[in-house]
Amino acid sequence: MRERDGGDTRGGTVRVDDRAVSVTVGYVLTLAIGAVLLAGITIGIGGVLEGQTDRAVRGDLSVTGQQVVANLESADRLARAAEAGPSDPDFTGDGTASVAVHVDLPRRVAGSAYTVEVDGEAVRLRTEAPDVTVTVPHAVGEVDVAESSVRGGPLRIEYVADGSVPGNGTLEVSER
Repeated sequence: MRERDGGDTRGGTVRVDDRAVSVTVGYVLTLAIGAVLLAGITIGIGGVLEGQTDRAVRGDLSVTGQQVVANLESADRLARAAEAGPSDPDFTGDGTASVAVHVDLPRRVAGSAYTVEVDGEAVRLRTEAPDVTVTVPHAVGEVDVAESSVRGGPLRIEYVADGSVPGNGTLEVSER
């Protein structure tokens, strides 16, 4: 070992040894580099995970919206077929048709609650976190569609007939 003061240790002087400093500095540098790498990986994965979540929610909302539209159009066809009966001269009913379609939808998509908004042109599904909106147009024929907004989950699509004018009813979407 080298002595800085040039003397020996028996005379009361202390030898200065700086070899252990390099081990400590190396250890601290290793920890600092590891922490920076870990932070970088965490930030990078967070962005990828957020993008994947948005895509998953958008895909699930699209499929769910298509299910709502398919059932809305089915209720439209059933209502028109039921209303066709009063125009038959042999029909003895009261002029009102009744159609109800139950739709089983998930309460959450990709872990997020959502709302279903229905109007005369389309079905819109929205989530708050992440903020995603999917619009699916529908082709409901002659029957009016009442505007409504309901939470995701089991729905009821009902044709409400106008008793005074056969064939002049409204499709209404509600929670069940």
